[in-house]
Amino acid sequence: MPETSDLALLYAMGELRGDERDDFERLLASGDPAATAEVEKVQSIAERLTLAAPAPAIRPNIKDRLMAAARQTKPAGFEQPEPGVHVLRAGNGGWRETGYAGVTFKLLHLDKETGMATSILRLQPGAQYPPHHHTQMEQCLVLSGDVRLGPNIHIFAGDYEKAFPGTDHESLTSETGCELLVLSALTDEIKMVPSANLI
Repeated sequence: MPETSDLALLYAMGELRGDERDDFERLLASGDPAATAEVEKVQSIAERLTLAAPAPAIRPNIKDRLMAAARQTKPAGFEQPEPGVHVLRAGNGGWRETGYAGVTFKLLHLDKETGMATSILRLQPGAQYPPHHHTQMEQCLVLSGDVRLGPNIHIFAGDYEKAFPGTDHESLTSETGCELLVLSALTDEIKMVPSANLI
Protein backbone atom coordinates (compact mmCIF):
# COMPACT_ATOMS: atom_id res chain seq x y z
CA MET A 1 0.00 0.00 0.00
CA PRO A 2 1.34 3.49 -0.84
CA GLU A 3 2.71 5.67 1.96
CA THR A 4 0.45 8.40 3.34
CA SER A 5 2.76 11.04 1.82
CA ASP A 6 2.38 9.47 -1.63
CA LEU A 7 -1.40 9.31 -1.26
CA ALA A 8 -1.53 12.98 -0.17
CA LEU A 9 0.46 14.08 -3.22
CA LEU A 10 -1.65 11.99 -5.60
CA TYR A 11 -4.80 13.33 -3.96
CA ALA A 12 -3.63 16.94 -4.28
CA MET A 13 -2.83 16.43 -7.96
CA GLY A 14 -6.21 14.81 -8.65
CA GLU A 15 -4.60 11.50 -9.55
CA LEU A 16 -6.07 9.44 -6.69
CA ARG A 17 -9.15 7.67 -8.00
CA GLY A 18 -11.92 5.26 -7.04
CA ASP A 19 -11.79 3.45 -3.71
CA GLU A 20 -8.34 4.85 -2.86
CA ARG A 21 -9.63 8.42 -3.20
CA ASP A 22 -12.76 7.62 -1.15
CA ASP A 23 -10.67 5.97 1.56
CA PHE A 24 -8.27 8.90 1.70
CA GLU A 25 -11.10 11.45 1.91
CA ARG A 26 -12.64 9.45 4.77
CA LEU A 27 -9.26 9.53 6.49
CA LEU A 28 -9.10 13.33 6.10
CA ALA A 29 -12.70 13.74 7.29
CA SER A 30 -11.91 11.70 10.41
CA GLY A 31 -9.12 14.16 11.26
CA ASP A 32 -6.31 11.60 10.92
CA PRO A 33 -3.19 13.53 11.98
CA ALA A 34 -0.78 11.85 9.53
CA ALA A 35 -3.02 12.36 6.49
CA THR A 36 -3.87 15.95 7.52
CA ALA A 37 -0.19 16.78 8.06
CA GLU A 38 0.77 15.43 4.63
CA VAL A 39 -1.98 17.40 2.85
CA GLU A 40 -0.91 20.55 4.72
CA LYS A 41 2.69 19.89 3.61
CA VAL A 42 1.53 19.69 -0.03
CA GLN A 43 -0.37 22.98 0.46
CA SER A 44 2.72 24.63 1.86
CA ILE A 45 4.76 23.44 -1.12
CA ALA A 46 2.11 24.76 -3.51
CA GLU A 47 2.19 28.17 -1.81
CA ARG A 48 5.98 28.33 -1.94
CA LEU A 49 6.06 27.34 -5.61
CA THR A 50 3.52 30.02 -6.44
CA LEU A 51 5.33 32.72 -4.47
CA ALA A 52 8.91 31.85 -5.34
CA ALA A 53 9.02 30.45 -8.85
CA PRO A 54 8.47 32.25 -12.12
CA ALA A 55 5.39 30.91 -13.86
CA PRO A 56 7.23 29.04 -16.65
CA ALA A 57 9.36 27.15 -14.11
CA ILE A 58 6.40 24.98 -13.08
CA ARG A 59 4.29 23.08 -15.56
CA PRO A 60 0.93 24.92 -15.46
CA ASN A 61 -1.21 21.83 -15.06
CA ILE A 62 0.79 20.65 -12.01
CA LYS A 63 0.73 24.11 -10.44
CA ASP A 64 -3.01 24.47 -11.08
CA ARG A 65 -3.74 21.08 -9.50
CA LEU A 66 -1.68 21.86 -6.42
CA MET A 67 -3.35 25.24 -6.00
CA ALA A 68 -6.82 23.75 -6.51
CA ALA A 69 -6.06 21.21 -3.79
CA ALA A 70 -4.85 23.98 -1.49
CA ARG A 71 -8.16 25.84 -1.95
CA GLN A 72 -10.29 22.75 -1.35
CA THR A 73 -8.81 21.75 1.99
CA LYS A 74 -8.19 23.62 5.23
CA PRO A 75 -4.93 25.60 4.97
CA ALA A 76 -2.09 24.77 7.37
CA GLY A 77 -2.57 26.34 10.79
CA PHE A 78 -6.20 27.32 10.14
CA GLU A 79 -9.22 26.06 12.05
CA GLN A 80 -12.56 25.46 10.36
CA PRO A 81 -15.24 26.28 12.98
CA GLU A 82 -17.99 26.20 10.34
CA PRO A 83 -18.13 24.93 6.75
CA GLY A 84 -16.64 27.58 4.47
CA VAL A 85 -15.06 29.56 7.34
CA HIS A 86 -11.35 29.41 8.20
CA VAL A 87 -9.78 31.02 11.29
CA LEU A 88 -6.07 31.51 11.91
CA ARG A 89 -5.32 32.07 15.60
CA ALA A 90 -2.61 34.57 16.50
CA GLY A 91 -0.09 31.90 17.51
CA ASN A 92 -0.67 29.66 14.48
CA GLY A 93 0.73 29.78 10.95
CA GLY A 94 4.44 29.84 10.30
CA TRP A 95 6.63 32.86 9.64
CA ARG A 96 8.67 32.40 6.46
CA GLU A 97 11.93 33.92 5.30
CA THR A 98 11.82 36.44 2.45
CA GLY A 99 15.52 36.28 1.65
CA TYR A 100 16.05 39.77 3.09
CA ALA A 101 17.73 40.02 6.51
CA GLY A 102 15.26 40.74 9.30
CA VAL A 103 12.18 40.50 7.03
CA THR A 104 9.71 37.61 7.36
CA PHE A 105 6.12 37.06 6.30
CA LYS A 106 3.07 34.99 7.16
CA LEU A 107 0.82 34.13 4.22
CA LEU A 108 -2.88 34.49 5.07
CA HIS A 109 -4.54 34.08 1.68
CA LEU A 110 -3.48 33.49 -1.89
CA ASP A 111 -5.92 34.21 -4.72
CA LYS A 112 -4.65 32.43 -7.81
CA GLU A 113 -7.31 33.95 -10.09
CA THR A 114 -6.36 37.56 -9.30
CA GLY A 115 -2.69 36.95 -8.50
CA MET A 116 -3.11 38.73 -5.16
CA ALA A 117 -1.71 37.66 -1.79
CA THR A 118 -2.78 38.75 1.69
CA SER A 119 0.06 38.50 4.17
CA ILE A 120 1.60 39.94 7.30
CA LEU A 121 5.04 41.38 6.64
CA ARG A 122 7.32 41.72 9.67
CA LEU A 123 10.43 43.92 9.70
CA GLN A 124 12.87 43.82 12.61
CA PRO A 125 14.27 47.21 13.75
CA GLY A 126 16.62 48.50 11.05
CA ALA A 127 15.59 45.83 8.51
CA GLN A 128 15.08 46.82 4.89
CA TYR A 129 12.75 45.52 2.18
CA PRO A 130 14.02 46.44 -1.33
CA PRO A 131 12.58 48.96 -3.81
CA HIS A 132 9.75 47.54 -5.90
CA HIS A 133 7.25 48.36 -8.65
CA HIS A 134 3.50 47.80 -8.19
CA THR A 135 1.76 46.03 -11.06
CA GLN A 136 -1.60 46.13 -9.24
CA MET A 137 -3.06 48.10 -6.33
CA GLU A 138 -1.15 47.53 -3.10
CA GLN A 139 -2.84 48.06 0.27
CA CYS A 140 -0.97 48.24 3.56
CA LEU A 141 -2.24 48.63 7.14
CA VAL A 142 0.40 49.12 9.84
CA LEU A 143 -0.50 46.74 12.66
CA SER A 144 2.37 47.72 14.95
CA GLY A 145 5.49 49.86 14.94
CA ASP A 146 6.52 52.22 12.16
CA VAL A 147 7.57 51.93 8.54
CA ARG A 148 9.21 54.34 6.12
CA LEU A 149 8.25 54.00 2.45
CA GLY A 150 11.12 55.99 1.01
CA PRO A 151 12.08 59.49 2.20
CA ASN A 152 8.62 61.09 2.08
CA ILE A 153 6.29 58.62 3.79
CA HIS A 154 6.56 57.60 7.45
CA ILE A 155 3.52 55.76 8.81
CA PHE A 156 2.65 54.23 12.18
CA ALA A 157 0.36 51.66 13.84
CA GLY A 158 -3.21 52.20 12.62
CA ASP A 159 -2.14 54.09 9.47
CA TYR A 160 -3.26 52.79 6.08
CA GLU A 161 -1.51 53.26 2.74
CA LYS A 162 -2.42 52.28 -0.80
CA ALA A 163 -0.22 52.48 -3.87
CA PHE A 164 -1.80 52.47 -7.32
CA PRO A 165 -0.71 50.24 -10.22
CA GLY A 166 2.38 51.61 -11.95
CA THR A 167 3.77 53.29 -8.83
CA ASP A 168 7.13 52.54 -7.22
CA HIS A 169 8.20 52.21 -3.62
CA GLU A 170 11.71 52.86 -2.49
CA SER A 171 13.12 50.63 0.25
CA LEU A 172 10.86 49.92 3.22
CA THR A 173 12.61 50.42 6.54
CA SER A 174 11.51 50.42 10.15
CA GLU A 175 13.14 52.15 13.11
CA THR A 176 11.23 50.26 15.82
CA GLY A 177 10.28 47.13 13.87
CA CYS A 178 6.80 46.63 12.47
CA GLU A 179 4.09 44.27 11.32
CA LEU A 180 2.15 45.21 8.20
CA LEU A 181 -1.05 43.68 6.84
CA VAL A 182 -0.41 43.75 3.10
CA LEU A 183 -2.55 42.96 0.06
CA SER A 184 -0.15 42.79 -2.88
CA ALA A 185 0.32 41.35 -6.35
CA LEU A 186 2.48 38.31 -6.97
CA THR A 187 3.65 40.08 -10.12
CA ASP A 188 5.13 43.10 -8.31
CA GLU A 189 8.72 43.63 -9.42
CA ILE A 190 11.69 43.90 -7.09
CA LYS A 191 14.26 46.37 -8.40
CA MET A 192 17.91 45.27 -8.72
CA VAL A 193 17.56 42.65 -5.96
CA PRO A 194 16.61 38.93 -6.15
CA SER A 195 12.84 38.72 -6.13
CA ALA A 196 10.56 37.95 -3.21
CA ASN A 197 7.34 39.39 -4.62
CA LEU A 198 5.23 40.08 -1.57
CA ILE A 199 4.74 43.81 -1.36
